[in-house]
Amino acid sequence: ALLVHLLATAPVVRGEAEHDPPNHAASTVSYTLPTTAKYDYAEVLHKSFLFYHAQRSGDLGPNRRLAWRGNSCFICSGPNGEDLSGGYYEAANTMKWGLPLAFTVTQLAWNVYAFGDAMAAVNELKEAKEGVKWGVDYLVNCISSPENFVGQFGVSAVGDTDIDFGYFGPPEEYEMWVPEHIMHPAGLSYINSTNPSSEILGETAATLAAASVIFKNDDADYSAKLLDHAKDLYNRATTNIGSYMKSTDPNMKTTKEWYPSSLFYDELAWGAAWLYVATKDESYRTLADGWRHNASDHNDEYSWDEKLPGTNALLFAETGEDTYKTGVEAFMANFFPGGSVKQTAKGLIYGDSWGSLSYAANIGFVMMVYAKKLGYQHPNSTQPITTAAQQINYALGDCGRSWVVGFGEGSPIRPYHKSSYNSFIDYPLRGKDNGVQGDDFLNSNTTNRFILYGALEGGPAWDDTFADNRARYEFTEVTQDYNAAFTGLNAAFIDYYGHSNFKAFTDCGLDLGWSHPNASNFPNWGDNDCYHTCNTNCTASSGSNSSSGSNSSSSGHKSNDGMTGRKVAGWGAAAALAGAIAALLA
Repeated sequence: ALLVHLLATAPVVRGEAEHDPPNHAASTVSYTLPTTAKYDYAEVLHKSFLFYHAQRSGDLGPNRRLAWRGNSCFICSGPNGEDLSGGYYEAANTMKWGLPLAFTVTQLAWNVYAFGDAMAAVNELKEAKEGVKWGVDYLVNCISSPENFVGQFGVSAVGDTDIDFGYFGPPEEYEMWVPEHIMHPAGLSYINSTNPSSEILGETAATLAAASVIFKNDDADYSAKLLDHAKDLYNRATTNIGSYMKSTDPNMKTTKEWYPSSLFYDELAWGAAWLYVATKDESYRTLADGWRHNASDHNDEYSWDEKLPGTNALLFAETGEDTYKTGVEAFMANFFPGGSVKQTAKGLIYGDSWGSLSYAANIGFVMMVYAKKLGYQHPNSTQPITTAAQQINYALGDCGRSWVVGFGEGSPIRPYHKSSYNSFIDYPLRGKDNGVQGDDFLNSNTTNRFILYGALEGGPAWDDTFADNRARYEFTEVTQDYNAAFTGLNAAFIDYYGHSNFKAFTDCGLDLGWSHPNASNFPNWGDNDCYHTCNTNCTASSGSNSSSGSNSSSSGHKSNDGMTGRKVAGWGAAAALAGAIAALLA
């Protein structure tokens, strides 16, 4: 059973714990920028936001989007009473790793800051901000005291025994069936003066500063509190300099394996850059410039680990100054024809064999931020826009298939994702040995029982081949950070092709699980909700999500069980489950 656990539980296979698949990509593929939108980026945007609902932890409230997800993380308090039940789960598991989670939320906030007008035009701005707030509120709760910040929460493994990684059921029943009966708080790690992490604190400062910017006009008090927290965390990051890669805390062991940090200078530059955007205080820009210099040889990747290209793009967009423009251009040149990073034969930038589609989306996002600042019609914007379009269109179907679950032709049906396979409303092997469940999850040809709409899968092999197979998680893995810049890139192309050329997409017709016989506690969205329902002719109010008309989906996964405003009071199923868990643990 342990072997099954080890093979079947790839969390984020980008660290020292796994060997990289081969990368022999050596092509340079010319591409003609379509004059009109080739894909419905508004539909993809809507579904990408929906993916984040599948990753939510905690109390989902009375109106949850997905019938197959419910309340979870019932035993998720810290030793000082911190409520750590919220936030986002990392991938197929229920881990909350500090650095990639904070990066994900920073990027989701940057999407709004850079392309919020495009989101508003297709009625997605409110949803975008709510998604940011879901992550931000968890990170605020991680601020335990003036000394301690929760940098990790959850137990992936203890020695050679998989814990979270060896659990194959839904998050809603984690406390009931987790191996060794080890709960999430056992894996908590505080970042403090004796266990420093300038990466985690610098990134989280960036998150909260970015969020303070996008919420400033909506809730000035909330924005101000976030900014105060951002300043505090940045001060901690620069006072207690250090990397979690040198941590002796045993709970950070797997963090170092699965998310090895290259350096922390870039997070300190990134955090200072966002504080500059939030405050316009030049002292923060001076700090950002200093840390940019220290990280100057790390300008070839933008990801959860590497922030220098993002810092340059953000500061160029904010100031227009040549020093940042030059940095962005040097980054982009790596991926243009003649650059150091090659493509697959069908045109995907292939710098990393894990999560290649996500890295390509990150590159594309930076290119579109640069192009927007210059002006989309500027001659120097042509190549960045063309390359970015080539990458997103590859993911959406140009390679002969879609890599986004629930969208387009040949979209994946077996993503490496546990709760869409084993849901609390459809869990055939409930109570069986975790090894048996792992073997089924890994080796069964059964399609995931629920559609993980919007999830961007890891990507192809270097030769553009793919296996829609959970055992081949190098292809089918999904994670919180894979979708982050990809979400913004879809908004960027709505912006580029013109807001009026896209219609708002809705949940109408999507199979969100509500026709399942075990579905209960149906949401009540109301008659004036045209975002989640099939309602039409809603009256829009400022900042609201309302739209006219229903959508025409290209996913091929539709059901008219629909979000039609059916009302069932309370959270009976979740309450019953919580009671069962409490009885089991008593």
